[in-house]
Amino acid sequence: MTDAPSTPECRQHGPMTLHTGTQSPTQRFTGTWYTCTDPTCWSAVLYPSAELVADLEAQGRPKAALTLTHSRAEGTLLSGSVKGDGTYELLRPFRFRASPSIGIYLRGSRDRRADLYLISQAADALREAGHQVTVEIDETQRRAFAEVEEDREDRAARRAEYFGARAERYQTSSDAKWERGREITRGYAGEPVKVDHYSANRHMRDLEHAHRLFGKSVQEQAEADRCAARAVTVERYKQHRRNPGVTLRRLERLQADRRRVERQQARTVEDAEAGTLTVEALIAALIRLDADHADLCDEIGDWERVIVQAEAEGVKLWGPGDFEPGDFVRSGSRLLEILRVNKKTVTVPGGPEAGPIVSEANRQYSWNGKLPYDKVTGRVSAEEMRAALAETEEKAQPGGADPVSGRDQRDA
Repeated sequence: MTDAPSTPECRQHGPMTLHTGTQSPTQRFTGTWYTCTDPTCWSAVLYPSAELVADLEAQGRPKAALTLTHSRAEGTLLSGSVKGDGTYELLRPFRFRASPSIGIYLRGSRDRRADLYLISQAADALREAGHQVTVEIDETQRRAFAEVEEDREDRAARRAEYFGARAERYQTSSDAKWERGREITRGYAGEPVKVDHYSANRHMRDLEHAHRLFGKSVQEQAEADRCAARAVTVERYKQHRRNPGVTLRRLERLQADRRRVERQQARTVEDAEAGTLTVEALIAALIRLDADHADLCDEIGDWERVIVQAEAEGVKLWGPGDFEPGDFVRSGSRLLEILRVNKKTVTVPGGPEAGPIVSEANRQYSWNGKLPYDKVTGRVSAEEMRAALAETEEKAQPGGADPVSGRDQRDA
């Protein structure tokens, strides 16, 4: 294997380190792999080995002409490669993966802006290996967010079906092995092995067989439970994703992202007017930013329709007009007294859970906390709370605890 001319450097974190992890024979044959020292950075450089170059030259196989394409509808794909030409090993350090149906693709690139940094690194690695590489990026091809979301839900449904069937198979096999082991041990009814008896060897073999069956049954039961849990989680994907509270928090984040993109658009135009950007750079930047803005507007509109539908179905979305200081707000299993009503939150007594009802009178901690409206699940007015506490006090036994004590809170 040829030595690298010098230790490569990451543009952000400095000199790289030689990758010494587990490598397949194909990876070792391909060349020397350097990775960035920062575990969160994907920068990597691969120097082709002399063996790979000699092998290609000996076969007289010309280097393939490759094309890296990106569109938001399809993601980042590599075309022109054939199995065994070494391109996958060259691109793997840059988060590229291979699929029988898709080919070689950049993981997580679909329905997103092109990752120019990773694409340029991948193209440089291919060119250093002798390939002719063409990069084609089209930010205008995109899918409607409703289509993207429908695709996600379809994949979630298929995963739920897959994990459900897998859990059923493992559960059936586990139960059969466990019952077979019980049948073997039941025949001996706890009888010890008679060491000097002619049946000792068979007895020991049966016990060992039962022990193996029990062990495999436990392993398969664990896998069945894991798959069943995964199936339940995936089945609840749509329900959780369209939960009004989760959707409101997502909308707030998306709206902040849209404002950020709009500021970037304005700054880009200002830089062009100041002469710091060329016309080509201005056009490329605006195309990417316009595509980002269109995606965000499409997604925000879809989630806003989800909120409107939830309100039409009777879901209560809480806001500052629903509360006054002194009311109690429900969050999970607790009722918290409202100390102040804010634009996006209500101020409540802070600290760990101190009981089902936490008020200014029985609070255990001096600091306050803020509860967002999207995490509010109910409201009890100050008058209703006073009436409930008075009723609790009337029902209390003579000499009983104070109505605001922990025990009466639990009774309430």
